Amino acid sequence: MKNAELDTFLEEATGLPGAIEANEQSRTQAPADAIRSTGGEVYYDVGKKSYWIANSRNGWIEVTETALRRHLKGFGYSVKVPEGALLSPLDERLVQIQTHFDVAFAGPLAGHFKGIMECCGGRILVTDSPRLIEPTHANWPTIGGLLSNLFGNGDFDQRPYVFGWLKVAVQALREGISRPGQVLAMAGPRECGKSLLQNHIITPLLGGRTAKPFRYMSGNTDFNGELFGAEHLTIEDESSSTDIRSRRHLGARIKDFTVNETQSHHAKNRQAITLRPFWRVSISLNDEPENLLILPPLDESLADKIMLLKAQKRPMPMPTQTLAERERFKATIASELPAFVHFLLHQYEIPEELKSDRFGVAHYHHPELVEALDDLSPQLRLLALLDGVLFNTSAAGAWEGTADRLERELRDSPSGHEVGRLLTFNTACGVYLSRLRRRFPERVEQSRGSQGRRWIIKPPEF
Repeated sequence: MKNAELDTFLEEATGLPGAIEANEQSRTQAPADAIRSTGGEVYYDVGKKSYWIANSRNGWIEVTETALRRHLKGFGYSVKVPEGALLSPLDERLVQIQTHFDVAFAGPLAGHFKGIMECCGGRILVTDSPRLIEPTHANWPTIGGLLSNLFGNGDFDQRPYVFGWLKVAVQALREGISRPGQVLAMAGPRECGKSLLQNHIITPLLGGRTAKPFRYMSGNTDFNGELFGAEHLTIEDESSSTDIRSRRHLGARIKDFTVNETQSHHAKNRQAITLRPFWRVSISLNDEPENLLILPPLDESLADKIMLLKAQKRPMPMPTQTLAERERFKATIASELPAFVHFLLHQYEIPEELKSDRFGVAHYHHPELVEALDDLSPQLRLLALLDGVLFNTSAAGAWEGTADRLERELRDSPSGHEVGRLLTFNTACGVYLSRLRRRFPERVEQSRGSQGRRWIIKPPEF
């Protein structure tokens, strides 16, 4: 969509008079209204061997059996064993709870509202709910200005993809629909507003809960339990890694997170359980070549699962020089979110040419970023290949030998095709190793002996 066409539409959309549809409030509040009063309910968490009781604020707290016994005494259960009985009333109640009110999982679950539910063949207790923003028909000039600065300037307007991605996600969350969504990746200059968009617009639109998935998605941990309590999973620059194994793991997890309805919940010291979370993943990174290397190769199986947008740096729509100005800016964005939700739900329609049967909105890869990924510095590409071929386990030690021997090993590896595309001239391997030695002296060393120049390549730190 051209900038002028979209600008005209946005101006008309945000200025139209009228009220919210009559059924909007009841429809979006239905999940919260459906939560029944918990009173004195108690549930037994089989995995943790603990109990969950209702608190005074219509929420849930986890307690030990000792603490629960005190609560049951307060409800009038006696600890004395009646004549002819084997258990006291209090102990009988504990047995009843364990055998009739057991749950396979208890805790917040992304996309679900608090209460008892069946999930993947088991009964679970959802202890918290996403906080949905009630739509209001009004203007949102500050949010509009920020998104225009980030994605609206230049030869191609990327805002329709942002609006489409957000519309599909917000709609699916509010309606309780399990619908896949691409990973939203944004690359641009430092301090252009990428993280601001993630943390102060996307997160509140998706229920206000966020978690950091990079350690799990990059293969640095097998535990992912903390991710299941947040609808928005965010990866930011400070978490990035260019290690080829991390990139491959990230690519595999992107496929998993974007299309699989069920996920394995594996918390530390607990048996894994299958659950059905609602997730959307966003990535913000700087657009220098080294930073782009966090992204996995955009092969055919992955291309449609990533939205790759180029962000631009423009003046913010409000002053942000001082701490007070930045806080006012964030507060203004928060105040406009209800109007932006209304726009996404009731005013914006995804153009026919951008619709996708699978994801709701088609993916887009900014051509400059695709070109940058293809033209990443060859020495860094070589280092990524070395890490993947020579050091594919934590037990692998340092490698030593000539550049010719290294090239033969690389060409004989499963990555041989990529090596052939990289080492396109006779001395390429030695040239790139020399550059790596200057850039990463702790990883690449050089020595000279009777047999000529030899290289020592050390594994990355795990």
